[in-house]
Amino acid sequence: MTSDQGLKPVNESRYLRGFSNLFRKENRAWWKTRRWWVNALIWTVALGGLVGMMVFMLPPVAVATGDPNVAAAGGPLAFGLEMGRTVFFELGTMALAIGVIVLSQDLIIEEKQNGLVEWLLAKPVTRRSYLLAKLTASTISILILLVILPATAAYLLLSLGGGSPFPLLPFLQGLGVVSVHSLFFLSLSVMLGTFFNSRPPLLGITLAILLGGNILSGFLQPLLYITPWSLGKVASLTASGASLPIEMLAAPLISTVVWSLLFVLVGLARIEKIEF
Repeated sequence: MTSDQGLKPVNESRYLRGFSNLFRKENRAWWKTRRWWVNALIWTVALGGLVGMMVFMLPPVAVATGDPNVAAAGGPLAFGLEMGRTVFFELGTMALAIGVIVLSQDLIIEEKQNGLVEWLLAKPVTRRSYLLAKLTASTISILILLVILPATAAYLLLSLGGGSPFPLLPFLQGLGVVSVHSLFFLSLSVMLGTFFNSRPPLLGITLAILLGGNILSGFLQPLLYITPWSLGKVASLTASGASLPIEMLAAPLISTVVWSLLFVLVGLARIEKIEF
């Protein structure tokens, strides 16, 4: 019995030649190794644990110590739910951004260092396919493992603590803001990976933008409207059901999306010019 071992033609756009194979490679790096369950476990337990502490453990302590914020929030139950929501959306947004930076720092740099980029791009694939495959696979994986799974745990804990389902639509809207914030740092990290051949510059720039924003925004408040620095607070307020001024909600969201797209375009332009 014989089988046809010849090459089989693949119908792909010339513009994105090789994308499907590269996308499968990137997906395997996330889902065919322990990477997926390690990150799913770490982020779900860490963020879910923080929310659980705020909802179930903090209110009795606050009542016992006479914390005036308990009365201001409307009682221990409301106080716990408010603190749980705040911790997840404000602290969680910052923590997830750090996670995204750490997980994406080696997407391109490591493959530059070990020669894999040069080897892959010697194949019949386009450079833009290489970059877009990484972005697409990482976007899907990060949203599932770092955003959706921890958010599911947080939502269940908030609902359990409140004795009834937490308002779903505001929660999902707040989660959308967190997603935009996370993808900003993914696109920034991938773009910087096309410029640098080592990790320190990439980590220095991304962490400076993330952590330095809180300092700069205190002195230059107009920056809040053209950067992602206010999105953690915006996400928390949105999830609470608060009605936000359109400029506070739309301006940072739109500018963050625009920055992210710009990073992708710059990364695409840069990778076409890299010489090996």
